[in-house]
Amino acid sequence: MKREKLVRHHAPETEEKMKCRIVTEAELPEVMALWDYCFEKKKDPFFQFYFRDYCLRHNLILGGFSEEDGHLQNMMHLNPYSILLRGQEERVPYIIGVATDPADRGKNLTGPLLQSAFRMLQKKDCCFSLLMPVHAGIYQKYDFAFCYQKHVYEMPLSEITVPVPSGNLRLEHYSKYDSELFEDIYMALADGYNGLPIRNDFHWQKLLKVHQLEKLQAAVAYHGEEPRGYMFYEIDSNKVFHIQEMVSLTPDARWAFLQYAKGHLSSADTLYWEAAEDDLTYLDFADADRTGRIKPFMMARCFDALQALSRYEIPENCPDGQATVLLQDNLLEENNGVVTVTADSGSLYLQKGSGIPDATLSMGTFTQLYFGAYTFSQLVEAGRIRMNTYAPETLAFFDALFPKCVNFINEYF
Repeated sequence: MKREKLVRHHAPETEEKMKCRIVTEAELPEVMALWDYCFEKKKDPFFQFYFRDYCLRHNLILGGFSEEDGHLQNMMHLNPYSILLRGQEERVPYIIGVATDPADRGKNLTGPLLQSAFRMLQKKDCCFSLLMPVHAGIYQKYDFAFCYQKHVYEMPLSEITVPVPSGNLRLEHYSKYDSELFEDIYMALADGYNGLPIRNDFHWQKLLKVHQLEKLQAAVAYHGEEPRGYMFYEIDSNKVFHIQEMVSLTPDARWAFLQYAKGHLSSADTLYWEAAEDDLTYLDFADADRTGRIKPFMMARCFDALQALSRYEIPENCPDGQATVLLQDNLLEENNGVVTVTADSGSLYLQKGSGIPDATLSMGTFTQLYFGAYTFSQLVEAGRIRMNTYAPETLAFFDALFPKCVNFINEYF
C-alpha cells in the first residue's frame, strides 16, 4: 500500500460517515500501513511477528471505514485475555493499536469505534476491557480509569543495597528458555494478587516468542532443585539493566536477582524495574532517595455494569446491607441507570430503576471499585463519587462489599 493513501485531504465542509466492522484479511495491508505509520515499522521484528503469526489468527481488529470512499479511517485491535478478577475468571479483551489515519484526526472518531467495540463485546458475554495508554487523557473521557499501578525503581546500578541472599540459593542464566521454567512460579501470584492475567500455553508461547525477538535473557533462582523465582531482563543500548518481569516467591530470591543485576556494572550503569504495586524492596535501601515512585499502569473500562454485578460474588463476612447508586456512562446509553444493590445472607440482589440514589458515579469509577483499585471511601474522598446524602452506613456497606485489592498485570500486547 502506498504511503500517500495516508495523507489524503477532505473538504472541511463535508459531513463524513463512518461504518465500524471487523477487518478482513483483504484489508490487512491498510492496517499494516497505519501501524507502520503510528507504531513499529515494517522492518521491526515485532511488526513482522505480529502480522505474520498473530494478527487476525488469534485476535480481532475493529476498523472504522469511510462510507464515502471505503478507506480505513481508524482501528483498534482486540487481543484475547482472561484474568482472575475477584477470584473468578473473567474474559477481558485487551485493546491495543488504537490509531487514526492522520488525514482523519480531529474528527472525534475514536468514540464511535469504542462504542461499536463495546456493543459487540457485550454480545460475547464480556463486561470489561483493558488498555495501556500512551496518554491517559485520550481515554479518560471515554471512562477508562487506572486500575493497576506499579512501583518503579530507577537508580544507579552501583547503589543497589540489599541483604546478602542465603548461601542455599543458586541462580542459573538462560538465553534460550521455554515456559516450563516459569509457569508454576507465575501461578503462585494468584494467591496474592487480583486482576492477574491467566497465562495458558498459548499466552506463554506468545510472550516467549516476543522475548526471543527482543533478545531478553532470563535468570531463575533455585533452592536445591526447587525454583523460587525468575527474572526476565535486557541490557539496552543506553546501558540500562531493564528488568522486564521479576517474580520471587521469597525475599531471598528477590535479593539474589538484584545482586545479580549489580554484577553487570561492566556493561550497565542504571537499573530500571517496574515492580508490583506493593513491593517493599526499598525498605532495604540505604538511601531514602531511592525509594522509587508509584506509576499508574493499566486502565480498564466496564461496558456492562449490570451483567458484571449479576455475577459478582460477595466477599466472606460481608454484612447484609442495601444502597442505591446512579451509574453514568456518556458513551453507552444502555449502561446508565439507577440500581439498588442488596446484600442478604451472602447473596447479591439487584433492582434496576428504583429508589433515590445514595451516590452517583461514572462508569470509570465503577470499574475502579469493581477491580478493587480503590475503596468506595477513597473514591468519595477523591471526589470521584458524589454522595447525594452523606451516610456513613453507605460508605461502610460498599467498603465491605468491594474491599480493596492489590492488582498485578505485566502484559504489553
